[in-house]
Amino acid sequence: MPNRTTCETILEVLAQCEVRQIFGVVGDAINPLVDAIRRDDRFEWLHVRHEEAGAFAASAQAKLTGKLAVCAGTVGPGAIHLLNGLYDAKKDSAPVLAITGQVPRSEVGSDYHQEVNLDALFSDVCVFNQTLNSVDQLPRLIQQAVETALSRRGVAHLSIPADLGAASVEQPNELMPIARAMSESTPSLEEVGRAAELLDNAKSVAILCGCGCRDATTELLTLAERLQAPIVHALRGKDLVAYDHPLWIGGTGLLGSKPGMQAIDECEALLMVGTDFPYRDWLPHGKPVVQIDVRAEHIGKRCPVTVGLVGHARPTLAAMADCISRENDSKFLKDIQERHVHWEQSMHSESDIHRSNDLIHPQAIARIASELADENAVFCVDTGEVSVWGARHVQIRGTQRMLMSFNLASMAFAMPGALGVQALDRSRQVISLSGDGGFSMLMGDFITACNFDLPIKVIVFNNGKLGLVKMEMEVAGYPEYGTDLKNPDFAAIARTCGGGGIRVIEPGQLYDAIKSAFTTAGPFLVDVVCNGEELTMPPKIELSQAWGFSLSKIRELVLAVT
Repeated sequence: MPNRTTCETILEVLAQCEVRQIFGVVGDAINPLVDAIRRDDRFEWLHVRHEEAGAFAASAQAKLTGKLAVCAGTVGPGAIHLLNGLYDAKKDSAPVLAITGQVPRSEVGSDYHQEVNLDALFSDVCVFNQTLNSVDQLPRLIQQAVETALSRRGVAHLSIPADLGAASVEQPNELMPIARAMSESTPSLEEVGRAAELLDNAKSVAILCGCGCRDATTELLTLAERLQAPIVHALRGKDLVAYDHPLWIGGTGLLGSKPGMQAIDECEALLMVGTDFPYRDWLPHGKPVVQIDVRAEHIGKRCPVTVGLVGHARPTLAAMADCISRENDSKFLKDIQERHVHWEQSMHSESDIHRSNDLIHPQAIARIASELADENAVFCVDTGEVSVWGARHVQIRGTQRMLMSFNLASMAFAMPGALGVQALDRSRQVISLSGDGGFSMLMGDFITACNFDLPIKVIVFNNGKLGLVKMEMEVAGYPEYGTDLKNPDFAAIARTCGGGGIRVIEPGQLYDAIKSAFTTAGPFLVDVVCNGEELTMPPKIELSQAWGFSLSKIRELVLAVT
């Protein structure tokens, strides 16, 4: 067998991991990598307009599938631009490999043109971070990178000096299979029994679940039925169960629902499964809590825990259900379900397109997009006020999924994330719900959708403001300042890029515009001019928040007349 080059060897390993796309921007130090991709029909090089978009795209792929995704950037600025998207992957435990170029080995440490200490730069974001120093390290080093990213669910970084990318790798260094089979762990039956007894004896139980239940929805619902427990989801768990399941009560936290908050506040005992929900103020203190998580460091991290079970959700929930001796009283569940019905009615009224004659409310945009979406659509939702509308008004059904920059909460994730998801399957409907602030950060990569026939559907919530920042300022008592956005015609820009585009300014235009976008082939953008003064009300409001908001409004009025 003829020798492979460094980059050809890397591609052989990536092919084992079912990687088919690599996102990046071409540059001299990664030219050998891009050329190897050009000659290999198994891979598609998706040339983005900004490396950050490429990293977001890879992060979204990894979040959706749980499989390895790859992005690349050249030495110096190209590598630096990847970082925000890679931090998104890190914070959401997504396995991503970043390949970067580096200056020639003979120039390292000489302050060479574009030289940056990439090992230091990537040290915080990565679970694996190495620079290739010799072809003798291949294929072992790239295999280590891949194995570590997959097993530790994080970012791996491999930097390739410019003088090694096209170097020949001798074949005695055999390619080893990538180990992807992960065994499930279960706590001891004694521990499970202790937790089950606690829940069995409680008069009312609520369940808070997260993305750790992705493969355990059947077991989750079985246990909830037995306990007669309402299920509340963290934001990352929104797409686990269809919105209309009777046990599915909604979310908690600032983006959640009032019944979800009340279920957690009023239950006698709480079961937390597969979630590292970060907001301690929304979790109980002073009541029994059982927590199940595969990562021991998550147990008791956010609130005091009575019984902590380290293990995977699916087998642990199944074992616990077997230990429950009776079905609990359904009074608590029925009470929460009634409140949930009233909450849904209020959300329906908020999102009614006929709520105003001459004003488009952002809730209506999310609702119509949800109603018209395919049963297997993927929603990529930006950070900002649009996160609230997506969390509350997109009603998950079928095999739909919802992705966000959940834990980093970076603006600009939605559209590049949609690019990544769409590249996996060009026949699947992928919808980007973008704020005007987030979209305008990386809107140049709408060109990428057009150039690579990625038929994403982008809906821009154009309220002319950084709306969530405005709300945060006002709640803290500050007058609004620096949040206005003077936006271009986003639909016209989309058409200039080669896609479709419609601008919507009247409520009566909205339904047909979104329907047209969803039924038109190719990339399409709907620019919806919507209410910039919509309030993103949390399920509960503290007195200090109301007081701060009132003060800010008084200050804004004073500033307006002085």
